[in-house]
Formats: sequence, C-alpha cells, structure tokens
Amino acid sequence: MGTVIAFANQKGGVAKTTSTYNVGVALAKKGKRTLIIDLDSQASLTISAGLEPFEYDNTIVTALKKEGSDIEKCILSLQINLDICTSRLELAQMEIEMIGRAMRETILKRAIAPVLDKYDFILLDCPPQLGLLTINALACSDYVVIPVKTDYLAYRGVELLMESIAEVKALINPQLSVMGVVATMFEKRVKDDNEILQALSQKHNVIGVVKKMAIAKKGVYTGLSVSEQSPKNDVATEYGKVSDYIISKAKG
Repeated sequence: MGTVIAFANQKGGVAKTTSTYNVGVALAKKGKRTLIIDLDSQASLTISAGLEPFEYDNTIVTALKKEGSDIEKCILSLQINLDICTSRLELAQMEIEMIGRAMRETILKRAIAPVLDKYDFILLDCPPQLGLLTINALACSDYVVIPVKTDYLAYRGVELLMESIAEVKALINPQLSVMGVVATMFEKRVKDDNEILQALSQKHNVIGVVKKMAIAKKGVYTGLSVSEQSPKNDVATEYGKVSDYIISKAKG
C-alpha cells in the first residue's frame, strides 16, 4: 500500500504547491511510483505541472462526486514514475456539496482507495484553508508535511494547523502523524528569517530549509520542477533531501 502524505498549511503563499510538486518529482527520480493530487480549486499544482486545468474533463472534481468517475480515469502521466490527478475551479462548489453527504470526512479516502497499491507515494496538495477538503486529506493520510514560510505570521499559523491535525487524529484517523516542517522562502541574510527558523526548529521537526530563489517561481510558468531546470541548484538539492527523508521515514 502506498504512503499518503498531505502537504498542508491553511496559510497561502508558503510554497506548499511548490513543495508538493518538487518533492513529487524528486521521489519519481529516485524510482518511487508517485501520484500527486491537486486539491485546490485554483489548480495551482495542475498549472505548476504545465497543464491547463480546463483541458481535462476527468479531474479530482469528478472523482469526488457521489456518482463520480473512477479515479483511475482521472490520472494523467507527467513523466516516468510521476502521475497527477488535476483540479479545476468547480472543486470549490464540490466542497460545498460534500458537506451534505454521509461520512463526508472520508470521501477522498474512498475515492483514492482503488489506486493505493499502485503507488509508493501519494502526495496531496491541500487548499490554503482548514476546510472540508483539507480535513478529507488529513483523514486519509499517513503523514503531514507542513511547508512554512519563515515569517512570524506563518509561524503563528502552524499552531492552529497542529490543533486541527490533533483533532483529526483523535476522531477520524489515529494513524496520522506529522512528518515534519519544511521551512520555505528562507533568506539567510535576514535576521527575522533566522529567528523564525530557530523558533521552528525548537518546536518542530524541520526536515528541509528551502531558500527564496527566483528559479522556484519560474517553474510555475515553465511547468518544470527546480531539479529539471537546474539539478545542482540549492533548492533542488534541498527538495532532494526532503524526499530522502520521506523515503526513510516511510520505510520506518
């Protein structure tokens, strides 16, 4: 059975999608069969992978419908060992519809069940809020990875997410655990960034420190991960280290 990992943070602009995509590519390059799932109605992960959301009829939206498509029909191949289940704007309406359904917190878990044994890793790019889609992601995940921008507001927001994770663990998914925090957009020469990184390290397991670099932003326009643009780049190297940690943790 594949290991399911939610990349979650209710705060936007923390490089959550960038982290999901680049870790997914890194895992695939290490020979791990990987599926990335876009759970954001803005379809940021879909766009980051170089795809146009409205070109595809079968997406995570149709997979989550009550009488929806088999998720296998919603999966596209990106490269060797890396597949994606795309999103589109209608996912926001789908989340509202999910509220009235039975066992609404486990709709995603039931949707991905048919492909669990086909992948080593399934990465879930959660939306930037603690809504029903994020709860669904936490309910079907083995681990959570939390990308956190090294600023004070993002740091404060981690505690709220931790409370939600603890609640899901207690009520829905007792196997859920936090794998660690990825500090993102870190600027070494900025004093505040260093102080926030130190505070994060004291309270949480920091499994990666990703610098703020233009190459990561450029990838959104090119559809290429950092490692595909510049394999020896510091950002690519750091996401490679994060993928190594994930592999080692999953084996444990």
